[in-house]
Amino acid sequence: MALPALLEGIRARVYLTLALIIVLTLVIAGVALFFLLGGYQDRLAASTLRQIGGPVYESVATLANADFRAFEVSRQLQGTVGGESDVLILFVEADGLVLSEASSDPRFRGELLDIELADAGIGSAGFIDGTLVANDGTRLNYAATGLEPVAAERFNASHVVLALPNENRQAVLGDLTPRLIVAGGLALLAAIILALLLSRSMYRPLEATTAAARSVARGRYDQKVSVSGSKEARELAESFNLMTEQVQSQQAALRDFLANVSHDLQTPLTSINGFSQALMDGTVDDEVAQANAYRIIEEESRRLLRLVEGLLDLSRMEAGQLELELEPLAVDELLQNVNDLFALRAEELDAKLVVEAEPVPQVIGDADRLEQVLANLVDNALRYTPPGERVVLSARLESDATVSLGVSDTGPGISEEAIPHLFNRFYKGGRQGGTGLGLAISRELVRAQRGEIQVESELGKGTTFRIYLRTDRHRGGQRRSLT
Repeated sequence: MALPALLEGIRARVYLTLALIIVLTLVIAGVALFFLLGGYQDRLAASTLRQIGGPVYESVATLANADFRAFEVSRQLQGTVGGESDVLILFVEADGLVLSEASSDPRFRGELLDIELADAGIGSAGFIDGTLVANDGTRLNYAATGLEPVAAERFNASHVVLALPNENRQAVLGDLTPRLIVAGGLALLAAIILALLLSRSMYRPLEATTAAARSVARGRYDQKVSVSGSKEARELAESFNLMTEQVQSQQAALRDFLANVSHDLQTPLTSINGFSQALMDGTVDDEVAQANAYRIIEEESRRLLRLVEGLLDLSRMEAGQLELELEPLAVDELLQNVNDLFALRAEELDAKLVVEAEPVPQVIGDADRLEQVLANLVDNALRYTPPGERVVLSARLESDATVSLGVSDTGPGISEEAIPHLFNRFYKGGRQGGTGLGLAISRELVRAQRGEIQVESELGKGTTFRIYLRTDRHRGGQRRSLT
């Protein structure tokens, strides 16, 4: 299996992340230790040389044998420094040239050391210290001082240098590397165990959610997952459960929608088919009966047409294919147009249709679609208003940015249980009449104009539908697709 495919899993990513953290930590620790150890070595060497500098100089200054023999001097001086066999004693000229070395195996005789001996004093109190690199690459910590005239003449040199070879840092790092690898291996083993426990707690909720999602994809919408695990896993489980609840609700709504459409289509089609058949086979033979059959066919055809047009409107709205011409509208003119449109209908129903509009600024909307919404609300209000009562078209300023248009009646009112369902498709309780699509379409049209529609009702006292629209803040029309 390819590496990218392996890294798609959470477990593999957890393992890899922990391994990378461990490796990176060990590398940083090794590099830091390398530099810190180098500084520690320098401080330790300088401390050692400071401790032995005085006794060594005193030994050099008091050597009885003027005939310098390197081996014997080395033996005497090594005893003086307390067994520090790594300390080198070099006798040098003022320019740093090594003339002799108190050692049985001189390494640096004839070498020119990079030391500023001019800064050194004379005697035990004149030591200077520092570090240098010899020609063979050896790193030396040194302490140097000038010789008194007698000692200088005896050793034929002007200064004595105590040098302590410092282990190469690369060698130190090489020595540390195996230990770091062992430590890293142990840490990696512990991390794998920790990752196993951690990934199980993370992965199990995800596995359960994944399995439930596959079941939903196969049409089983009643899936629920346990809300447990980490915060993110709990949030995912809660979101998934909410999604399945909404899917079940949508599926139920879809089933109800199809049932209602089927019923509302079947009724007029049955009537049309029955009376058409009766006219064709001569069952209805007198003129009165035929006229009645034609009337019923026409009414059912119109009812069917209204249903289909309503469904098409809703379909276009949901598909974003219904365009609105939004422009500044005079509210009083809009309400008066609707009043004139229903004046005759109100007269037939013995109801009073009046306009009671406050002076309000223009609103932004589509005139035709707003008239369609108001017409639907007025038609319902007139249907439920008792004879002799009033239906009021009103307008009022809600805020600097909002105007509301109201349609109020004094009918029987709507129950609290029915109000939340009024704007559902095919809901015919409460105030829905006809196809049961009018209020659903009205709400979508109002929302498309960046408005909102609300209803207030009290049983036995009447109902008010109120449309909230934006005031005119800019001039000029604009087209807006309903989405």
